Amino acid sequence: MTSRNLLPSYALLGQEAKGTTAEEVLANAGLDFEVKKAPSGYRNHEGDFIPHKGHSITYRTDTGAALGSVGSTYKVYQNIDALKVFDRLVGEGKVEYDRIGMIDGGRKMFASMKMPEGFTVAGWDDIDQYLYMVTSHDGSTGVRYIPANVRLGCTNQFAYLDSMLRQAGINPRVLSSRHSRHIESRIGDAINALNVVDVLNEQFANTAGELMQVELDVAGRTEFYIDAMGLKTDEKLIDKVENPFGLTTRGNNTLTRLQELEDTALGFDDGDINSAWGAFNVVTEYLDHQWVYDRKGEKVNQKRVESALLGTGARQKDNAWRAAARLVA
Repeated sequence: MTSRNLLPSYALLGQEAKGTTAEEVLANAGLDFEVKKAPSGYRNHEGDFIPHKGHSITYRTDTGAALGSVGSTYKVYQNIDALKVFDRLVGEGKVEYDRIGMIDGGRKMFASMKMPEGFTVAGWDDIDQYLYMVTSHDGSTGVRYIPANVRLGCTNQFAYLDSMLRQAGINPRVLSSRHSRHIESRIGDAINALNVVDVLNEQFANTAGELMQVELDVAGRTEFYIDAMGLKTDEKLIDKVENPFGLTTRGNNTLTRLQELEDTALGFDDGDINSAWGAFNVVTEYLDHQWVYDRKGEKVNQKRVESALLGTGARQKDNAWRAAARLVA
């Protein structure tokens, strides 16, 4: 099944955010629950509760469902507190609530905010600007604010991860706050730091424009895919005809799917795919539109949806961008 028939990862996680305040958005999405901590431990054979010193369980107060095991310094930060910091920005017209959802029954919460103005690459490729907010109740992450963009022609998504932030001279820690007693002040700092979005997207647009001028033939695109996706190779597997790059079976399967996408890549005219910009978008389209489904393109893998936006898949897109940028360095 081609990407034209599949929803992208961006549209698969969560639901449309309805409302103009965090309170309204959470209530309409059914995410207005509270989280509390309870002592962690066990009951011995006599029925006495034996606490596990320094550890607690976080749980939802509405369902009683356990969400995670956390340490003694962990501070519960409610969904409303993580999201309401954007109410001021919404009121000022700087963002609007876009999508919202939870992962694993509330273990994590995700929300996206759309900025009113996007940007254009080389005068023709339109891209919208977004901000993501991610928080967890299991200690796996603090409250993170992540600048991102979405290419309109194909809804391929790209989040600015730590490597690109550092490249732009930005300390990634400024946009992340641990669940500790200092979280309130750190979140204020993160909101103030979100003016980096314009800087990041300006650099992205400039590099993308340069990538459009870099022509890649079939061999060049193949080498790029192997580099960008980190496909495993083995000298023992090299065959000049059948397997010139010595790819493993999984690597060959991934390469085949990427090459098949070149004929159906969304938002490209004939010939445009032969550029480094086109090759980069083949990778993002594969991860956003293909990888998040099963091989038949029927069943959505929610773990991969999360990964494509915020996890391993997002890091692969980040690696693909850095591989592309090396072509114009």
